[in-house]
Order: sequence, then C-alpha cells, then structure tokens
Amino acid sequence: MAWNLTRRIAYPYRISVNATLKHVPTPETEIMQTLAQPMADRERLSLELEPGSRSHRLRDMHWQKTHEVAVVRRPVAGSGETTMTGHARDFASLLESSEPFIQPNELIVGTCLATPEVEGTIDLGEYDPHYPPGHAMLLSRGLPGMRDEARAKLQVETDPESRDFLRGVEISYDAACRYVERCARHAEDSALTEADPARQAELERISAICHELASGVPTSFHSALQLLQFVRVFGGRGCIGRFDQWMYPFYRRDIDEGRITHEEAKELLECLFVKLNHFPAANQADNDTLRNISVAGQTPDGRDASNELTYMCIEASGKLMLPEPKINVRFFSGSPLGLTRASARVLAKGANTLAIFNDEVAVPSLVKLGISLEEARDYCNDGCSELIMGGKGTIKFRVHDALPVLNDLVLDAEDGRYSTFDEVMADFKSRLDRLMPEEPGPARPITFPFFAAGIEDCLAQASPLAARYAINGSILAQVGNAADGLAAIKKLIFDDGVLTWERLRGALEADFVGYEPLRQRLKNRTAKYGNDDDYVDAIVKEIAEHFCDGVHERSGNGEGPGGKWAPGFMSFGIHRKSDTPASPDGRRRGELTANSFSPSVGMDRNGPTAALRSVAKVDLTRASHGSVFDIALHSAIVKGDDAFEKFVALLATFLKMRSAATLQLNVIDRDTLLRARENPDLPEFRTLIVRVWGFSAVFVDLPEGLQDHVLARTEHGSLSA
Repeated sequence: MAWNLTRRIAYPYRISVNATLKHVPTPETEIMQTLAQPMADRERLSLELEPGSRSHRLRDMHWQKTHEVAVVRRPVAGSGETTMTGHARDFASLLESSEPFIQPNELIVGTCLATPEVEGTIDLGEYDPHYPPGHAMLLSRGLPGMRDEARAKLQVETDPESRDFLRGVEISYDAACRYVERCARHAEDSALTEADPARQAELERISAICHELASGVPTSFHSALQLLQFVRVFGGRGCIGRFDQWMYPFYRRDIDEGRITHEEAKELLECLFVKLNHFPAANQADNDTLRNISVAGQTPDGRDASNELTYMCIEASGKLMLPEPKINVRFFSGSPLGLTRASARVLAKGANTLAIFNDEVAVPSLVKLGISLEEARDYCNDGCSELIMGGKGTIKFRVHDALPVLNDLVLDAEDGRYSTFDEVMADFKSRLDRLMPEEPGPARPITFPFFAAGIEDCLAQASPLAARYAINGSILAQVGNAADGLAAIKKLIFDDGVLTWERLRGALEADFVGYEPLRQRLKNRTAKYGNDDDYVDAIVKEIAEHFCDGVHERSGNGEGPGGKWAPGFMSFGIHRKSDTPASPDGRRRGELTANSFSPSVGMDRNGPTAALRSVAKVDLTRASHGSVFDIALHSAIVKGDDAFEKFVALLATFLKMRSAATLQLNVIDRDTLLRARENPDLPEFRTLIVRVWGFSAVFVDLPEGLQDHVLARTEHGSLSA
C-alpha cells in the first residue's frame, strides 16, 4: 500500500511480532513533522456550547431531569404466551399503554415507554443491548416496510415455527407504526395550542416526520435521526453501531438539495445526543449503559469511511460534555490526518467519552475467525469494547481472571517441584487451558420479535436463530498482574535464589502480614509490565498468545458464518475484583487489579510511550474479541500548542505500533477528581467525564469503588518518555 504523506498520517514501520521480542521504533520527530500540517476547514472543531442555544437549554433540562416526568406506571395486559407471537402481542400492548411525550425545545422526540403496574405481566422476549439493532436495514425499509415484508412471507410460509416468528414481526412493526402515528397526532395537537409561532412550526415539522415514519421510509436527516430515537424507545437502548455510515447519505442529500444547513444539522445531532443521556442507569449497573457509536474506519472495499458526519459526532461530544454516547473512532492506514487531530482536541478538553480503535489490529483479528475481509472491515464495537459485526450477529462472553490461576499454582507448589522457570510457565499455561472453550457456541436466540427482524438473515430466513455470526468471547483479565507475579517468581526464586515457594505461599496466605519486606520487594523491586522491560514483557507475550491460540484451536473457527469463539483482553466490574486474595505481584487483598490489557495499577512508571512499547510486543491480531489498553494523562500536559502536538503524536504512535485494538484515554487531574468527590453537587463537576472501562460516566455519579479505581490509575505527567 502506498502511504500518502501529504494527506495522511504516515505509519512507515510494520511490526513483525514473533517469538523474539523486538523494541518498536518510535520516530517521534518524523511523526511530529507529518502531523504539524494545516487542518482542512471541516477539521476545525467548535467545542464551546453557546449559552442560550437550543442544545444548551436541552442539556440544562437533562441535568434537571425534566424528562423523568415521562416515567409512569400503567396497567398493561399481557398475553400470557411465551411464543414469538405472544412476545409481540405483549409489545403491542405496552406501546398501546404508553403515551407520547414531547418536551419544550425538543426536535427529536420520544422517551421511555410505560412501566407495567404489575411486574411480570408482560414478556417482550430477549434482546441484548450489547449488540446494535439492525439500523441500516430499518432505515432502508422503514417500519411499515419491515411489517409488510413479514406479512408477505407469512402468506407462503408453512413451517409452524417460522410462521410464529413472522406473525410476531408483523404484529410488532404494525404496533410500532401505530405508536409513531399517535406521536404525530400528539405533535399536531400540541402545535394547535402553541402560542409561539416558531415552536408551532417545529411541532408541525415533528408531526410531519412522524407521519412519514408511520407510513414509509425516512427521507431526511431529521427523520432518520427520529427513527433511530424511536428504535431506542422501543427497547434498543444500548449499542448503536456505525452511525456515521448509514446516517451520512441522509445528511448529504439534505445538504446538496438545500433542505438543511450544516448548522441546522449539527443542532439536530446535538438534540439526539442529549436524548441519549436520558435514563442512563435504567437497567445497567454502575452507569454502564452500553451506548456506543462507532465512526470512521473503512468501507468494505477498503476506502476511507470518514465523512463530514464523523467530525460532527466528534465535535458534538466535545461540545456537550455529556457521558453519552461514547464515540469510538476507527483508524486505519488511510485515515486522514484531521481525524487524529479532531479526536485529540476532544480528548484534550477532557471529554473522555472517546476511544481510539486501530483497524490494523482489529480487522486481521476478525479475519482469523473466518470472517471475510470485506465484512471484517465493517465491524463496530459492542456496548463496551468487544469487536462485533453490527446488525449481522450476536455476542455473548465470559471473563476469566488470571490472578486466581497463578495463586492456585503458588498454593499447590512445593520446594523442588519445578527445576526451571519454564516448568512454572508450562504449568501456568496448562491451568489456563482449563478455562478455554471446548466447542463453538450456538447463535444466541433473539426472542424480542421487533429486534430479531432487524438482524440480517433473521427475517430473510424467518428465524430468530439465523443471525449470520454468533461471536462468543473468551476473555482473559488481569494478565498484567499475573505476568508481574510470574516475573517476580522467576527473579527471586530461580534467578537470585532468595525466595522459596514455602515462604511465598506463607506470605500470600497471611495477606503479607509479617512479610512486609517481601511484599515491598515483590511490588517495587522486580520488573513490571508497562515499562518496556523485556524481562516481564516476554511473559505477557507468552501468556496472551498462548491463550489466544488455544481458544482459536479449541473452537474450530472455520470460514464464513456461524458460531465463533473469540479470545479477548478486557475487563468489567474491576472495582469488585479488589477482593481477590493477595498475589505474587505484591498485591494485598483489597488492592485493585489491572484494567483490561493494561499494566498493574500504578506500575507503569516510565511514561506512556514505554507502556505502548510493552503492549506492542504482543501479537494482538490474535485477540479476535478485542484488546483494550488504558492510559491516564494529567490534563496539564495536553495544554498549549507544543503539548498538544506531542499528544497528537502519542495517538499516532499508538496506531503505528499496532499496540492493541483499542486505546482508552483519561485526560484527568487527580486533584480535581478529589475536589469533585468532596463536592459532588457543584455545577462545575457536571461535565467531569472519566473513562471507566468500556464506558464513560460523570465522575461524581460513579460508585465509590469505581471512583477509587479511576483515581488509582497512573496519571502520566509527561509525554516525552
């Protein structure tokens, strides 16, 4: 591939990761020269929210929680059936019991449905918000088009299960059309009593859009955004997918035909983004609401997929400073320079809702599952950071912790049992083997008919089991902690001969009480992952690649569609892992464990570039479910022109190194976080957003345990290392 240095970031080095560890070259000077080029007009972001603007008023209303007036309980009659048809009838009953709701200033309308007065009276079926609805299909066919297709298939289908599915789809989409039509009439009635002529015109416009969606396909950017919001109201409350790809044609046509201005389109987008923040924790723990948008990346034929709407999404995130939606920006070798700079601008402001995805790692990892290159290029991420085929498949996953495996090895060990450290590693890897799946998992059934029909192949084959891909994640967490512990064992037991298994076992069983000198030696005087030290990085590489290869071998991933077991490196519920018993890396029970594929908490001491070098030694194209690396930077070091250019270069270095599929950054100030925790009600802390794991949240809204984890992560104060 030719590298266009005039328009694009140059990644001139290709990294071959094999059994021999290699330091990754980091030509910072060359990167800086490439990045210090003028930005195109569309890459100049406006990140200040104008006081008194519609978006500003809507954000204030959100903070005041005026939308919660829509939360009502009503009697809802259930069908009592567990069939697809029964689920659809329950869905129709719920929509019939739910009243339209429009707030002042809104251009995108629709909020939550009614809550049944009696719990358990209805059963809508299962739809997991971790994977996105089939927005592309819904936008192209419209609600009545989906209904009519199911109705037509029902006329010729004879299989009882297929007929049950198709009947459920027909009922669901017919009910959705009726609900949207009621919203149209509600907006029309509201316009008749509205005294302000400008607002009256807006309500009439909303009514016309709802009429359009109830009877056909969306024909404008506004109506396409409104359809997405209705899908959220109907239950698609989580992952969103490649928003800029299927929304851009609506935007482009409106702009080209003069039906909308760029500023009007930005306002509509911001209206939607504010709506995405309503009811953040309705059904999710710890504010992890799964509302991820994936932008940029590649088209299926390998061209640059970024467009004007890509930049509008990035800008809206930085302007609103709200935790939703998370913006996941995909990069590949052909991504434009301005995309890196735009992402850096938003991150430097402290809008820690943005994550960086590296297609040069993610796409090959999906191809290893037998997914075609063209389809792999169309990936997005799920509600967190797992790689998924949006609108074409389902996922489920299981997380395995590496530290308990290492602890069990130590507790089982006896002096003289292992003659070499290689034998220790062989035993540890054999224990990891027990965590690996035996065979591919089946497709996860989608029994919520409205959402089942939107996943490609399900409606075509009249089956909720027909999703093209069923990706089942086998995730290994705490790799950094385990590698640090193994490096300490290698150094102190085998290399230096100053520690016995018996003494180490006794220290762990005592939670290091009475063993403080040993704990300090384990924690602070042995090699730690994340510092570009081959001594421990070689262990990380061996563990991670063994796990990935084992999962692939055992799952028998073949070509084409079907069930896929995919290895990955990320973690969830990290604040609850502090109960893990004392471990050979010097942790005591109660201390935090590493997040995802990141170094142990506080152990990456040589700067962010050294941390990136460590992770780049591992071939993470083998991690087909994704791999996540976290870096925390002090907000002061990205302020000013020179500092900002270094920050942009850091992002480019991550992409060039192919360090991981995903980079999650927190640009934070520990002192500010501590002040926020002491004064959570101060208005200035409403926009203090932090990245937790695959999601972001307002810091003061987090449980104390998650606040502790964010505070404990290493805050790099320099970009020069």
